[in-house]
Amino acid sequence: MRTVLKHLKESLLQLFPTTKFRIILIVLVLTAAFISVSELAVAKLFTQIILNQGELTTAQMILYVLGFFIFFGGTRAGQYFQRIYRVNVFESAFSASEKKIRRRKENWRWSQAFELTNLLSTFTQMSVIIIFLTFLNWQFGLLNIVVVAIALQILGRIYGKQVKSQRGFVKARERKEHIPSAIKFGTRIRSGETGILLSGIAMLFLLGALIALSFNGEISPSNTIVFFFGLRMQNSGLSNISSGLMRFARARTHSE
Repeated sequence: MRTVLKHLKESLLQLFPTTKFRIILIVLVLTAAFISVSELAVAKLFTQIILNQGELTTAQMILYVLGFFIFFGGTRAGQYFQRIYRVNVFESAFSASEKKIRRRKENWRWSQAFELTNLLSTFTQMSVIIIFLTFLNWQFGLLNIVVVAIALQILGRIYGKQVKSQRGFVKARERKEHIPSAIKFGTRIRSGETGILLSGIAMLFLLGALIALSFNGEISPSNTIVFFFGLRMQNSGLSNISSGLMRFARARTHSE
């Protein structure tokens, strides 16, 4: 993972040359993390409504339902505006950059910026989810941290190999050597799908542990449902990181 973190840092400094734009980017990333926490809060609120509906008064039920829709609508709206606003941030940051690049690499710079923000947002979201799940149950949380750390380490190695492959494609293009599209696309897709498969295996392992803890009564039914939603989000995050890293490798090497 050191290679991944190093490349993310280098791209951040290159694409966002001033402190102003880096702060704006951090705010966008933190906004994405807040949305993740809100989605878990929505899941928790939903389980409270379903599991305790027989014990709630009509006024309490109305309050819970209104809160659910407000939170849910707020997360969707926040995600929409966060993704739209970053386009304006990219354009302003690139205009402020003193480093001019060839027009051919302009599209790759945009692709690199999108993948960078997506990866940073996903990493931050996963960190928040892990902290939230650990807060609910520290035993499962520690197990979750170990499993995710192993998965990320493997993804880092796959990323390193993908960078070498993409640089090889760039050099071949400079030498005007033809490489079939099936090889260029297949290499990236295969690497991304391998990571997605890995995240699925990690998800199955963690679900097994969750079921065992739930049967033993160490996790309450409502928290078990929240854990399930959290693990689904975490699995989606790992999958997005896997495919996003491979696209980032392609964009980074082609814009160098």
